[in-house]
Amino acid sequence: MITNVNYSLFPGEELLTFASRIIATVEAKKLQLPSVVPYLNNTTVKCAAFQSALERESKNPITKLQAAKSGVCNDAFVALRKYCESASARRKEGWSDAGNALLSVIRKHGWSAQHLGYKAKSGVLSNIISEIRTKYSSEVAFINSGELLDELETGLVDFESTAKQFVEVAATTNEPTVMETRPELIVATRAMLQFIGLQQIATPSDELTTLIKALNELIVTSLSTLKATDTRAANNKKIDAGKTDAPVE
Repeated sequence: MITNVNYSLFPGEELLTFASRIIATVEAKKLQLPSVVPYLNNTTVKCAAFQSALERESKNPITKLQAAKSGVCNDAFVALRKYCESASARRKEGWSDAGNALLSVIRKHGWSAQHLGYKAKSGVLSNIISEIRTKYSSEVAFINSGELLDELETGLVDFESTAKQFVEVAATTNEPTVMETRPELIVATRAMLQFIGLQQIATPSDELTTLIKALNELIVTSLSTLKATDTRAANNKKIDAGKTDAPVE
């Protein structure tokens, strides 16, 4: 079987690199596995369209602003989640229950929302905020997390406003956007991998076994690289924060 891939974890450039490497791996075996060629061709076309969209959007003047606003959302979300984790560990009466109640909402909708793509992250954060405000206002008040929730909501509104500007600027080109081409690439890549896995079940062969092994190694390596990058970024942020907070002599 081929390892499942959570495509939402891949930022734009990383998704392009991952898809390109998947295509190259399958391309090397297409002569021995002609039945995969239609899927390979479709994925190659979708990958090229996604790459073109990425290149166009890198020139969009709103791109850097959107990334900065996304970072603000990330920080606000992580701050709220960590505060709730801290509250859940307190022994003061009522705090643990309130903290765990809020954490249950975060777990349900997306514990690692900060790592999601823009569209997915926006949806997850919106759901978290909405459910907490609707069902857990007393818990928020009890552990004094209202300010953090407000910061997250403000950050999300600001980010979504910038995202709207981004789409408006991109629309002036009348060319497919990353938001449009990304899901198409993911669907094509997923379909190709599923087909290869089903072929191994229906008509197993040494060629398929070798290909699936190579694909699984690529998937595992790519996901590990993503996690390592996220860890380094988080550690660097802590180091920078420590330098900022350090007393001036």
